[in-house]
This record gives sequence, structure tokens and C-alpha cells, in this order.
Amino acid sequence: MKCFLLADNRAELLATLEPILKHWGYRVLAATNARQVNDFLRQSYPCLLIIGADILGSPQLNPPPEMIAELKSGNLPLLALEQEGATEPAFTSLETLSVPLDILSLFAFIQHYVEKHPRQNLRLRVRIPGMYKTGENDYILADVYSLSIRGLFFKAAAKLEKGDTLSVVFPLLGHCKELEVRATVLYTVQPGNRNNYLQGFGVVFDSLSDAEKANLKTFIEERFLNEVSTCQAGVGDFCARQLKR
Repeated sequence: MKCFLLADNRAELLATLEPILKHWGYRVLAATNARQVNDFLRQSYPCLLIIGADILGSPQLNPPPEMIAELKSGNLPLLALEQEGATEPAFTSLETLSVPLDILSLFAFIQHYVEKHPRQNLRLRVRIPGMYKTGENDYILADVYSLSIRGLFFKAAAKLEKGDTLSVVFPLLGHCKELEVRATVLYTVQPGNRNNYLQGFGVVFDSLSDAEKANLKTFIEERFLNEVSTCQAGVGDFCARQLKR
């Protein structure tokens, strides 16, 4: 299991980030100050550092020399968490993530720098009603089984081919909104014992307005955070305020 070092002196932010990273399947070493970071870096070798800017700029932060060399060369990825009034860090971070947190940006960073075969987008497992149609045909009801900012998967028995264009409609439950967008079939899935006899097709959205992207992004983040809070014992319900400074 890949190990991350997560350090920040903002307790609420730390308590939110740790279960998210664990939910994605990573082991997390959590620290609240520079001295704890020093201890962890001398006892272990994480594959990613996520550290608040205040701790990064602390004069007490003293990583081992070999680790500083790895950071400067880019072999050890470092993500700095933005913090107002923080001192300039002694070494340059690889990238900075703004706070309030953008979950999709965090996911993209981790995939890009940590995973050998990175996923392009955070894909959310859902079960919501939807509709689709090809050409001038009537809409057909189908269940949406997964959703990302770029596309979705419909559970359906339709005989569609890769490259087919269609119109898809699905609700953003809890937001009193419904999206209707043009899409292209990216792949089809035929039923079999390897996929529990699931049949359907995945589509990629051809065009989303800025407003539609923002609404979809908010919906995915909220559903994901609720999923994390449900799966992580002892973690309360997440909401937007828990991602604030």
C-alpha cells in the first residue's frame, strides 16, 4: 500500500483530508507540526508529501538531506496546501493546492504524480435515473451507474456502437437541476460473469457550458464526500464548510 505524509496545523482540514486519502486506498501518516514531520521522514519513506504552507515555512522543519535532494529533483512529489500569512518554504514545492480544497484537483495531482497508470478523472459510483436518445428517436429510460466530469456509464440493453452520438439527460439529485448534453459512445459492455452480467455503455460529454461544469463538479464532490463519511468509521457528515481555511 502506498504511503502519504499529510501534515497541517488546521485540525478540521486534516480531519477531512485524511479519510479522503484513505478512501482512495492509501496509507496516511498524519502530522500537525514540523517536529512530527521530521520524525516521520526519518522513520519512513512516503511516496507523496502533502503539507500545509505554514509547516513548510517553519524553521523547525528539517528533513533528512537525502530527502531534500529528492524533493529538489522532483523524485519525491510535494503538494503544498495554501495558507495565508505562511512563511516562504525553505525549498520549493512541486505544486500548490488552494484552500478551500478542490477535490478533483487533488485527485488529478495524486493520479499524475503517484500512479503508474493514472486515471484522468474522479469517477463516482451512483445509481440515479437518466434518459438518452439517438437522432430524432424518443428518449429511453436507463440507470446511470457511474459519473465523472467528462462522462457517464448507462446500464442499458441498447445496441449502440462506439462513436454513436446521442443526447443524455440526468438529474443532479438534491440540487434541483437537470443536465441535458450531447455525448458520444466511448465503449460498450456486454454481459458476462466477469462483470456480474452488467450491460451498458460509457459516453463522453461532447460539450458542457461553464455553468453545467460547475454544477456537475459540485454534485460529484458532495456525493463523494458523503460516500467517504459513510465508509469511514467515526467520521461525521462532510460539507463544504469543512474544506475551508
